Amino acid sequence: MKVREDVVITGVGVVTAAITGDSAALGAFLAAPAAVPEATLRPGAVAALIDPAEGRRLSRVCQLTIAAARLALRESGLDSGGGLGLVVGTEFGDLASTHTFADGFLARGPAGLSALLFPNTVMNTMVATTAIAVGARHMALTLNAPTVAGELAVARGAAAIASGRVGAVLAGGVDELDPVVERELGHFGLGTERRGEGAAFIVLEPRAAARARGATVLGEVSAAAWRTVPARPWGVGRTHRSRAIDAALRAAGARPADVGWVYASGSCDEARDRWEAAVLGAALGPVMPTSSLGSLLGRHAGLGVLRVAAAAWTARSGLLPVTNGTTRVARVRPGRGLVHGLARGGAHVALVVDAA
Repeated sequence: MKVREDVVITGVGVVTAAITGDSAALGAFLAAPAAVPEATLRPGAVAALIDPAEGRRLSRVCQLTIAAARLALRESGLDSGGGLGLVVGTEFGDLASTHTFADGFLARGPAGLSALLFPNTVMNTMVATTAIAVGARHMALTLNAPTVAGELAVARGAAAIASGRVGAVLAGGVDELDPVVERELGHFGLGTERRGEGAAFIVLEPRAAARARGATVLGEVSAAAWRTVPARPWGVGRTHRSRAIDAALRAAGARPADVGWVYASGSCDEARDRWEAAVLGAALGPVMPTSSLGSLLGRHAGLGVLRVAAAAWTARSGLLPVTNGTTRVARVRPGRGLVHGLARGGAHVALVVDAA
């Protein structure tokens, strides 16, 4: 059995309507947080990060993925070589290409089908194109889940590093806004949630490897766990017991009192947000300082990864953006905190994040 590796973060890449850049750009936003009136990326926002030849053959969501992955790798200084793994979380994948592909058939029959669009209709198109673009030749995994896909990508990537199965992992999440999705969510009574789009990646590697190559360590993912909480499909549950938080704290050798603050997955979905608050209160106490960046940036799979990178910043700085109707920064205890994701239906992820 391999000895457990300490999993550290050495690079951050973010492409959203509010933030485009590495850990410095993210830290600048967190130090002076502001709600983004429109959570859609401006046209051309990734043009400087994507070669024009690539842009002609890549769908928009793949461009977002590759741009954020390159930013994270550039900050980490990691030579991808053959030992880099890639984990991408997404809720809807390249649904825009799927719509266009289907619309072509519905409008013109078989003659309307596009051979160029067809590869984008599969859920793993983002991980496939990104693996080629950055030279990731180890594990390549796509995780499809509502709400918690980004957090789950980090958790699975960290588990692969900790077990020694892979030498480094790019873990990220990506989604783009889609008018069809927004309309249908409204029909199901879920239109009040604040949604956004974008991509975020972090580079994970063993502490010993990062130290050996002189990399700057931005934070540590001390433990991660994913479980389910009983709930109706696409509904909220009455149970407040968090097996994921219990398991993550146990793996980190921590008690609830050791957690100084939380990044939660709240995003103005009132029923789910109340449920998550109750779950966190039952596990950690009712007055834990909590930030929910979804209310500022809109929820998408990339936001789950962004919150892990934000947690590393808070662990270092002792600052936490306050998102309970205001946009200010509070002082909290530096060091250990929790990133938490809870989806309708009960998918549930908890990550313990520490300073370097």
